Amino acid sequence: MENGIYIVDEKDEVWDIDEASGMYGMFSSKPNIGPNEVAALLSGKALVDLSDGEYIHWIQLTPDAIKTARLRQ
Repeated sequence: MENGIYIVDEKDEVWDIDEASGMYGMFSSKPNIGPNEVAALLSGKALVDLSDGEYIHWIQLTPDAIKTARLRQ
C-alpha cells in the first residue's frame, strides 16, 4: 500500500503483510479511536498518536474519505 496504512480484520493478519515481517511484534490491538476522535477526523482535523513513546504517528482522513463517510451516513 502506498501510504503504509493497511486494513485488517484481526491482529494476526498484521503478520500477513510483508512490510511487517521485520517490525517489533508487541502492539496493542485494543480499539483506541472513540467518538470524539472520529468527529475530529470527520471535521478534517488530524490525530497524533504518541502511544509508542518513540514515533509520532499522524492520522488524518483525505478529503475523499471525509466525503465518502458523509455520503454513507
